[in-house]
Amino acid sequence: MALKNTFFLFLFTTICFSQNIDKPSFFGIKAGVNSSTISGDFSKDFNSRFSFHIGLTGEIEINEKLQLAPEILFSSIGAENVVLNYISVPLSLKFYPASNFYLETGPQAAFSVGAVRTVGSSSIDNDIPNINQTDFGLNVGMGFKTDSRFIIGFRYYFGLSNLNKEQGFVSYSNQNRVFQFSMAYLFKN
Repeated sequence: MALKNTFFLFLFTTICFSQNIDKPSFFGIKAGVNSSTISGDFSKDFNSRFSFHIGLTGEIEINEKLQLAPEILFSSIGAENVVLNYISVPLSLKFYPASNFYLETGPQAAFSVGAVRTVGSSSIDNDIPNINQTDFGLNVGMGFKTDSRFIIGFRYYFGLSNLNKEQGFVSYSNQNRVFQFSMAYLFKN
């Protein structure tokens, strides 16, 4: 519960900063590839899955070196035989130690829009019953932004939430782990 409150505090802060008309802000489009897996109990049974993410991104300048970067993405992650589709809402703080290179970190909330488990040649569509509908975690990454506002970025998502719902006395703990490579273009507001 504390993680949810922290995320919404960051989201509220972003909205407040975006109201400052003296600072430049940008919005844009973003797409890329994911390499994901599931860690935790029985993690050796999960092989990596390659998929994609696509959505909207932005940057709101705090000062010359710091920017807030809210995003909303459709992201397909999971493992080789477990497809987890989310609407993800990352909120990153970007630090530019050099003019075009940045480091980023921040929380992410994700909301399930479907899950599919494949067993052999058959699949169990939508809503694997023991999967939680929300996922929370942290992102860390780095990237390069050209003077024409084209971005190439690398990010690692470290899921903190348990993917599994409690089932009586049996409890398993699994979390999402995702490497992302992204390209984005920002339009000036």
